[in-house]
Amino acid sequence: MSVELSLDTIEEQLYVGHARGPCSYLAKREAALLFLDGLPIGEVYRMLMDQGYRRHGLHLYRPDCSGCQECQVLRIPVSTFQMNRNQRRVWQKGLAAFDVRIVEPRASREKNELYLRYLDYQHQRHKEEAADLASYQSFFVDSFLADGTRELQLWQAGKLAGVGIFDRIADALSAVYFFFEPDVARLSPGKFNILYLLDLARQEGRNYLYPGFYISACKAMNYKSEYQPNQRRRPGEQEWQEFLRPA
Repeated sequence: MSVELSLDTIEEQLYVGHARGPCSYLAKREAALLFLDGLPIGEVYRMLMDQGYRRHGLHLYRPDCSGCQECQVLRIPVSTFQMNRNQRRVWQKGLAAFDVRIVEPRASREKNELYLRYLDYQHQRHKEEAADLASYQSFFVDSFLADGTRELQLWQAGKLAGVGIFDRIADALSAVYFFFEPDVARLSPGKFNILYLLDLARQEGRNYLYPGFYISACKAMNYKSEYQPNQRRRPGEQEWQEFLRPA
């Protein structure tokens, strides 16, 4: 599909449907997600990322909630990012504690059980999500990017302690999802995952890391603003806003 097509044309041609339900991030809010078929996307995926689209298995989606624009696109320019004091501590502790491996994504009972423990710990959700390997496969393994989707593993003392899925797209890396063993929460593995991807993007000569949506009123999502400088914009906006750490 040509990158010269307008966003409206792309959405019209690849529209799959909407999913509606309670918002996962803001209490007492209803959410609506617009889904596109990801298979014909190709090089257009990079452009759609700037329009608020994220990958979910073989599809792309973006928030399409009436009267709400809290989900902002956030990206971190790799060349200008600088760790703060806390991030340097997380980085050094993570390097000492974890053996990091980047591999082809695969489903396994071990990973699925780890994911369920993470849901219990982080989101108080369990049976309704990823209850079997087929669900795990469709969410974390299936991708229209083939080798462009990779799995980052954190190992500690011979045990799998964290799993992150990320995409390589043109000049950027996109963090799709990360989950971890609750026992290693004190090491801030989620923050370490982002720092590792930033370092990987730098080594690969990429310009940006997209860590996912920024939602200012949601603690689970607003920590991403700590990675500075960063750039943000709401879906539909054309200009990026720059956020710099105070001098």
